[in-house]
Amino acid sequence: MLPLGLPLEISPGGLAGLPSGRRPVEARLRLYQRFASRIQVSDRFSRKLVSYQGNKNSPGFRWLKYKEGFSAGLVKGLLEQTAAKSMLDPFSGAGTSALTAGSMGIPGTGIEIMPIGNLAARAIAAAANNIDPDSLAQASNAIAAAISQESYDDSFLFPHVPITERAFPENTEQDLAKAREFIAGVADPSLSIILTLACVSVLEEISYTRKDGQFLRWDTQSGRNVSRKLHKAFIPTLEDSLRRRLSEIAADIPAIKQRYGGAATEFIDGSSLIELRHLPTESFDAVVTSPPYANRYDYTRTYALELAYLGYDADRLKELRQALLSATVENRSKRDALAREYSESARFANAVAMADCQEALQEALGILKANAEHLSNRNVISLVENYFTEMALIISELGRLVTPGGSVFMVNDNVRYHGEEIPVDLILSDFAEQSGFRCKAIWTLKQGKGNSSQQMGRYGRQEIRKCVYHWSKCDG
Repeated sequence: MLPLGLPLEISPGGLAGLPSGRRPVEARLRLYQRFASRIQVSDRFSRKLVSYQGNKNSPGFRWLKYKEGFSAGLVKGLLEQTAAKSMLDPFSGAGTSALTAGSMGIPGTGIEIMPIGNLAARAIAAAANNIDPDSLAQASNAIAAAISQESYDDSFLFPHVPITERAFPENTEQDLAKAREFIAGVADPSLSIILTLACVSVLEEISYTRKDGQFLRWDTQSGRNVSRKLHKAFIPTLEDSLRRRLSEIAADIPAIKQRYGGAATEFIDGSSLIELRHLPTESFDAVVTSPPYANRYDYTRTYALELAYLGYDADRLKELRQALLSATVENRSKRDALAREYSESARFANAVAMADCQEALQEALGILKANAEHLSNRNVISLVENYFTEMALIISELGRLVTPGGSVFMVNDNVRYHGEEIPVDLILSDFAEQSGFRCKAIWTLKQGKGNSSQQMGRYGRQEIRKCVYHWSKCDG
């Protein structure tokens, strides 16, 4: 069996077994050959380590099913390879990198555009530094008592958006209003964050929904007419679910205080496409991150219940979707907006040039454009174009922010559309080497990622690389 992503014919004739002359592959072959010596199948990494599975039972991180991220164990293992004195994660998620770095005595900074991620990170930080267990116990009893009351203020009813309508039983809707009203009156900001996180974390289990990939599946009890149906045998009350979650939080506090207490962490709300430019040059020795993959996942739909709870109406959800790193077919180009944002710098223009002149990328895009009528969604083409333009900008900014000799570790997957593999690892490593880094290694998991069932039926099973990249900032 050949290594993942290795062309079956190392010649201009074909890539991944495609017949000679059917599709151009020369640019991707050249790029592969350039990095081939640095692609290493590694025993160090497993699916559990490079995904959120490794955090499922970890104090603090187990409170919220926020699956977009990696494990604290991965971060610790990577940072132990460095002598870093500061760490950045430009796609912070639930704060795993920054909090883990802090636990190692390394000040960590995380940037995250999804508010649910930074809510989880700040809740863990609050539990580590600002929460008195007795105060949390009193607040837990008080919110349960408030939920048991008959009356509530209608203004605190769940602020539904169309995608969340009928998500809860009627009595749960009322209980959520009572809980939201109680939290609004909590003066202690740390307690407020913990209680809000607790409520947000149980929304799925008390609803008629369940996350399924990037969608919500619906129980027939909701009354919604949906094709992907779900049958929940039992839906707990908000009070019961909150009691369990708050008990779990209380049980975790001693371990969290020991692990993260006093750690220097900063969490920035916003898009790294904007926020990175405000950070000082050469201010980080290490970057550990996992950007969204170019795989069409729309996190604003996956986390629709949680975002609605946090006050995102339909318009704000659309704005958030557009502001996210382009990874869905609904994202429009940000080139004009970013050109204005970077009008006083050449970095965005340079990033655009990197993407537009990247031969392997343009080769794959040319094939997609030539087969546009056969794509399940033609906007896949703009998704790929926008994704790599924006990642070129992110990597260019990292080239400015990382100190000479510093390291970038990035987790990402390659993707395939219309049977056409796009070597994300190689393209991004090329951007990195144009931005002042040296690609030290592209570590691949032993087991790659299979193509979708739809593509498998047409093109056969073709695994693509799941990778961890290591780039080192060049001196001088």
